[in-house]
Amino acid sequence: METEKKYNKDIRFRFAPSPTGGLHIGTARTALFNWLAARSMGGKLVLRIEDTDLKRSNRDFENSIINDLKWMGLDWDEFYRQSERLEIYLREAEKLIDEKKAYRCFCSSERLENLKGLLISEGKPTGYDNKCRDLNESEIEENLKEKKPYTIRYRVEPDEIAFNDLIRGEIKFSSDVISDFVLIKSDGTPSYNFAVVVDDNDMNISHVLRGEDHITNTARQIMLFKSLGYDIPEFAHLSMILGKDGSKLSKRHGATTITQYREEGYLKEAIGNYLSLLSWAPKSGEELFALENIFEKFRLQDVSKNPAIFDIDKLNWINGNYIRMKSSSELIKLLDPFLPSGKDKKLSEADNLKVLKFIDAFKDKIKTLKEFDCLAEDFFMNEIASYEDEAAEIMKAETAGMVIERFESKIYRHNKESGNEISEEEAKEFINEISQELKEFNIKGRMLYMPIRASITGNVHGPELPKIISILGTDVCLKRIKQTKIFIENNKKI
Repeated sequence: METEKKYNKDIRFRFAPSPTGGLHIGTARTALFNWLAARSMGGKLVLRIEDTDLKRSNRDFENSIINDLKWMGLDWDEFYRQSERLEIYLREAEKLIDEKKAYRCFCSSERLENLKGLLISEGKPTGYDNKCRDLNESEIEENLKEKKPYTIRYRVEPDEIAFNDLIRGEIKFSSDVISDFVLIKSDGTPSYNFAVVVDDNDMNISHVLRGEDHITNTARQIMLFKSLGYDIPEFAHLSMILGKDGSKLSKRHGATTITQYREEGYLKEAIGNYLSLLSWAPKSGEELFALENIFEKFRLQDVSKNPAIFDIDKLNWINGNYIRMKSSSELIKLLDPFLPSGKDKKLSEADNLKVLKFIDAFKDKIKTLKEFDCLAEDFFMNEIASYEDEAAEIMKAETAGMVIERFESKIYRHNKESGNEISEEEAKEFINEISQELKEFNIKGRMLYMPIRASITGNVHGPELPKIISILGTDVCLKRIKQTKIFIENNKKI
């Protein structure tokens, strides 16, 4: 009998996206790894929306991020928004001022821009020159009296900052490379580094797992943890995700947000499965697995520090496998927004039957749901959209007309006697009958099948011919054969 897994109240991870855009594939990987780590260690996951960038943050982006996380199957135990916690940051910043660990900076944005330009022109690192660091009380009072806008800056002291990264090992920084940085901006909102430290302490975060682009931020944050008297959490930094060419993942490598992948017809199981393999893999070597089945196998210490390479071909292979794992009834629901008749209305009963046959015919060849759309479009139209050159060439053969005439007569008879529906077995029987009837003319193989296929699809490639006939039904087959005969006649005149 299985015992219930014990909850570890001391393990608390957090995922903290900024709602300034959709859920990027790299950010989604970070969310997934936090979820896997928290659940594998029996801990909790906090979702924290970092929306203090008032100009760029957008509630629509927040909703999009949350919807994508839910779609991926990720859940969380607590939820916060930084914009609802502004008083807490101001209170903690005032404490640092009282303890002489921070100070008010009255430098204008123009002065700071000029300073930055000067340092760049001299080939020096950019940073603050500490002009307001040692203002006396009377100068501060005068500036406040004149209502000069100010920021609150952290007073960086000489020190060595060292921490053990759970993925990368020991990392060290010298505070000499860090200038006094802003804690509270002139509009009263906190800087990123200050807000996350206050939040991580307030929310009892035990582990901070994020991208390697935050490593330099970690040095600043550890200084703040110490100055505020907070416990310092464990840190781990995931490698960047690169394109196959070794450059940072961008739009030129394909879709970049989870929403875009959803719209392209990728399944949530495939996205979660593939993202988990970017910098980690089960020791068993398996490549296809449900996320909920790998909690016992996932270990943060096993995550690789090497860059992860995003391989769209691998994702397509995984997605194709998950499509094939779905039953026809599951797929017909997933395909609804991707099929021509399902875009603006609910599928009719006849369309549902056609789609079920279509799924059976194409399921093994499809990598994304959207590919069904391209393939299915011709099957939902009465007419052939266009004739491929190879199909047109096939129908020029002297025997092609004989094959098409025989096929048309059998389909016509079936339509009159049994209606539109035709099974694969019946279609196969018709083809065999035609083969026997035209045996004396030595019409077989390619010269038998290709004219029939071309007459109802306009091309010579695709699923098995009986499947196509069954999907189209006799009504459409007859309309398309009529269209093809006109096409053949017109081409004879050219």
